[in-house]
Amino acid sequence: MIVNEISLWGAAVVAIIVVIAMIALAFVDSKMLRRMLVIFGATVAQMIVVGAVVLLAFKTFAWWAYLLWYLLILFLSICWVLYPINFMWKRAMIPVSAAMLAGSIVVGGSTMLCLPMNVFLTVYSVLMACMTASMIQTMVNFLRSQHASPMNPEAPKLELSWRESALPQIRSMAQPLVMVMPMLYAGMLVGGVSAHIGLIVILMLIAASFVANVLAGMIALSMIHKEVRKV
Repeated sequence: MIVNEISLWGAAVVAIIVVIAMIALAFVDSKMLRRMLVIFGATVAQMIVVGAVVLLAFKTFAWWAYLLWYLLILFLSICWVLYPINFMWKRAMIPVSAAMLAGSIVVGGSTMLCLPMNVFLTVYSVLMACMTASMIQTMVNFLRSQHASPMNPEAPKLELSWRESALPQIRSMAQPLVMVMPMLYAGMLVGGVSAHIGLIVILMLIAASFVANVLAGMIALSMIHKEVRKV
């Protein structure tokens, strides 16, 4: 059954609750409210662009629309990975871009090979969101590993960076996948896919996600290591 009606009363209640919460936050921490509004505005702008491309893809079903969606998601993923490390984004932009491009090729290729194109937009976006969250954790862990050692404040811990960054990356990858993949599997079953075929496809997508994530992490960290050693 497809729900084709939205409750305006429900939407109004949600809006009232949000306004009350924002007023309460303004009294507690007005600076946090301003930051939240800036991020909210950026998210709304992003959703407008994403929604326009999604509508275009569903209206045309053309290859160039899917390619545009692929590039848009890749661009947004790179921006979100660079956002927490904005003070060194110039140094990390090329490594992160190369890493996310390699990961997106694995993720996007596995999606196109395993699933029909009419579900490519959704599944590819979900897998890229998982990889983006994991890559953010990777970069944060890398920066932490570069802090000076108490025994030798002048020397960064370059030899520990890969271990300290990659292992939490792999663990963080599993967390969103555990929550997302069952929903994707349920969607397959609702769409009429047999249980065993759906399970095989899910396992293949999980494997591709892990491979893409580790590959992206290796590319980003190895390129950043080379840049750090040059300094």
